[in-house]
Amino acid sequence: MARYSFMTLVAAIICVHLAVTPIVAADDLATPVVVAVDTSRSLSTQELAATAAVANEVVVDLPAGSPVGLMAFDDEPNWIVAPEGSASEVSVALSSLSPSGSFTLLNDALFSAARALPDGGVVLLITDGRDENSATTVEDVAGLCSTNHVRIVALSVGRQVDELALRRLALLTDGAYLGRSDRAGSAEIGGAVEAARRACAADVAAAETAALSVVDEALAVSSAGGGDAVPATVVREAPWWLFPLLVVLTIAVLATPILLWYWRRGQMATVAVGEKDWDTDPAFVPVSADGVADLLDSSDEMPPGAPMAEEPDELMLDPSAYERLPFEGDIDKTSVLDERHVLILKLKGQPPRTFRLQDDRAFAVGRAPSVNTLTLEEKTLSGQHFKVVPHEGGYVAVDLESTNGTLVNGQKIRARRLESGDRIRAGEVECEFRIMLKPLG
Repeated sequence: MARYSFMTLVAAIICVHLAVTPIVAADDLATPVVVAVDTSRSLSTQELAATAAVANEVVVDLPAGSPVGLMAFDDEPNWIVAPEGSASEVSVALSSLSPSGSFTLLNDALFSAARALPDGGVVLLITDGRDENSATTVEDVAGLCSTNHVRIVALSVGRQVDELALRRLALLTDGAYLGRSDRAGSAEIGGAVEAARRACAADVAAAETAALSVVDEALAVSSAGGGDAVPATVVREAPWWLFPLLVVLTIAVLATPILLWYWRRGQMATVAVGEKDWDTDPAFVPVSADGVADLLDSSDEMPPGAPMAEEPDELMLDPSAYERLPFEGDIDKTSVLDERHVLILKLKGQPPRTFRLQDDRAFAVGRAPSVNTLTLEEKTLSGQHFKVVPHEGGYVAVDLESTNGTLVNGQKIRARRLESGDRIRAGEVECEFRIMLKPLG
């Protein structure tokens, strides 16, 4: 019975998924396009107007009905048109952009755009590539874009362009860097955006197929190889009435074991009061009609097979069990220990230095000033070598694509969860991660 109910439940869930999730060709998926424009004062009014004109040419040439959004970023990312907007809305909004702010939060803007595209999309980025004061890094942006199937198509604008940063963003997200916006034609830009849309749609479709294959495999295992295989993907649109019908069927399947349990319990209660044929059931002692009342009133004897009295739900203890015994003398207040995560820096010829790690920010180590928490003039360190990042109540050591690499306990790592006593080595610099207990107050 349990195996039958499980197989029925899995089959119902798969039917619901196949019915309410139309799977169509990748080219037909409405993949959103977000235009992200740098509106910081590093761009002149003329440069921003020219940028808006280029973006407008691309937007109006998108296929009809394509979802389009617009983000402007300077001191902070600002959604002018949400990702599910229309080309006409974005076209109007582009003409109203003007320089503002004092900084350029490029990485934060891209991170916000990728987070708003959980089902894939393309970011058409137009900027000088310079980031100022962002709380996120290029690695953070690339990781989220990979998870959400987002690709960046980048154009450069302005007098001082960081082309290396733009090429890196495009490369890490499988997008494209097309050079300066005033030299790339609208046809070239539109072609790159459309190619990125198709690639994103294909990635999303592949991820959905992979998820379905896992469920198919579970169903095949549960049925021990019997029956026909469930098709992994079906191209169709479900009728409107199928979803509520399948929801009702799923609820019925889930409720069946509970209803059966209550029904069996009711049958047992009926047997106990004499409604069963006592003479033909060997599990019970024959009782006359007059003896049924006596049997129910009796607390000393129960016939074989009659329900047992239920045990009380709570354990009843004498109230004295909770009382504290009196004692003599004074006892100091119990000390409360505070768990502190620290990084101990060990340099040759210098005493160890201890740095307390914060649970809401990363601790970065490297040679470059201003961008690291700990800056060291050590030639074997990279400008940004590694960081220790808080994660799920602990900390993780992350190598920042350094030249000499980062080692934890002698093993080269990309990212490694740290335990107390682990040794981190970066070039000639060695640090030890420790958890220290100290009394509060």
